[in-house]
Amino acid sequence: MARTVLDKELQELDEQILRLGSLVDDALAKALDSLETGDIAKAGLVIEADAGIDILRAAIEEHTIRLLTLQQPLGGRDLRYLTSALSIAGDLERTGDGAAGIAQIILRMTPLQSDARPEVKVKDDTEVTSTNGVEISEATILRGILDLGLEARRVLQGTMEAFARRDVNAARHIWEEDDVVDVRYHLVRHDLMAMLAGARAIPALQNDAHILQRATYLLWIAHKLERVADHSGNICERIVFILEGETSIKRSQE
Repeated sequence: MARTVLDKELQELDEQILRLGSLVDDALAKALDSLETGDIAKAGLVIEADAGIDILRAAIEEHTIRLLTLQQPLGGRDLRYLTSALSIAGDLERTGDGAAGIAQIILRMTPLQSDARPEVKVKDDTEVTSTNGVEISEATILRGILDLGLEARRVLQGTMEAFARRDVNAARHIWEEDDVVDVRYHLVRHDLMAMLAGARAIPALQNDAHILQRATYLLWIAHKLERVADHSGNICERIVFILEGETSIKRSQE
């Protein structure tokens, strides 16, 4: 196959990967909107769209394997790109699974809202406050999860922009420096544990029989959002590998 034909094939593969990233970001956006508004129809759309994400991931794998099979031997950077494309598509597909998982959790949570007050505050003799001094409630925890989701989407979008531009510096920054998602995740987890810790769980359950179930679901959602950044970090590492041939981008720790 002539180089011009190969370049066209590689460009088409690039476009498939970018389209997959766009579908995943859209699914994540819809899942977060459903969580904020309680729109279960939108959650259903996220679950339905997951099949399309899986199909596109499979198409990327088929395209990549075909090029690897028919184009031997390849130049070093082409070979690194094609082997990395399989990994990148896998991380994007798993991020899409996370969005669909959040949507499924939202559907499970919906029946548990029927006897819940709009804002359940849990206190005993000691005031329950978050690390920033704000009184903890389901409303504040939900706000924290939505902020976590916004940061996770920012990381995902930045990762796909770095991939599209082949921006190794941006990829390094996201992987090495961007720990905002982890910080927000730990804050949400801390607040959930504090809200239901020890003797506080008893008055909480007396006030609302489903609060422990909802708290568990919220923790699951937060964990899935934290994983978005992990998958994005994996993709950034592959971007650096494609461009520079390094197997690790934490050179500052070597």
